[in-house]
Amino acid sequence: MISFSETIPVSKAKTYFSELLKRIKEHHESFAITQRGKIEGVLLSFDEYESLIETLEILSDRELMDSIKRGLTDEKRGKLHSHK
Repeated sequence: MISFSETIPVSKAKTYFSELLKRIKEHHESFAITQRGKIEGVLLSFDEYESLIETLEILSDRELMDSIKRGLTDEKRGKLHSHK
């Protein structure tokens, strides 16, 4: 499960939105936003969001994942290739 810096009700998030953005930028925090006690959204940095999307794209590319797995298997077997 994802670890958040803090879980905040939507009403508090609205009131302190600028402060939350500042904490995200300066301290790399992320926040779970709740409504009626249930997590309904997440507030995180754009860089973190981009990183998550890129990871999902890589993981969903079967050909790339197969290539990575073959490379890791080759590495374990000592089958390394020079970049030269």
